[in-house]
Amino acid sequence: MSAQIHAFLCLQDNIGVLIHDPNTGACATIDAPDEGAILAALSEKGWQLTDILVTHRHGDHVQGIDGLKRRTGCRVVAPVKAREAVPHADAYVREGDTVHVGGLQAHVWETPGHCLDHVSYWFAADRALFAGDTLFTLG
Repeated sequence: MSAQIHAFLCLQDNIGVLIHDPNTGACATIDAPDEGAILAALSEKGWQLTDILVTHRHGDHVQGIDGLKRRTGCRVVAPVKAREAVPHADAYVREGDTVHVGGLQAHVWETPGHCLDHVSYWFAADRALFAGDTLFTLG
């Protein structure tokens, strides 16, 4: 079975995304903009958070990390170039690295432009790209 993806609103102008591996139960949030909204989405779906995949250092993408890590014990994966902004990550990634969420596999692409530390996560088998703020829906 392929990944299950759930998108939901965070903050006033942000979108949260969960990617879940139904075979292993592993679940990642892409970034952590809003601890409360992420916990509500996890509860709604009945999923348990195992990972946070950080795309870049900006506050509206990392401000929920500490609370979620304390509450769930999840692993935090962040761009190596964002090490100063995300000092307590469990792993740091760069172009060419691979990240696993349960049995799901993502390729890491460095996608600077919005900011120099930005990365995107490409889940090729599921044809799902999580590009953070590399692309904006309204411009």
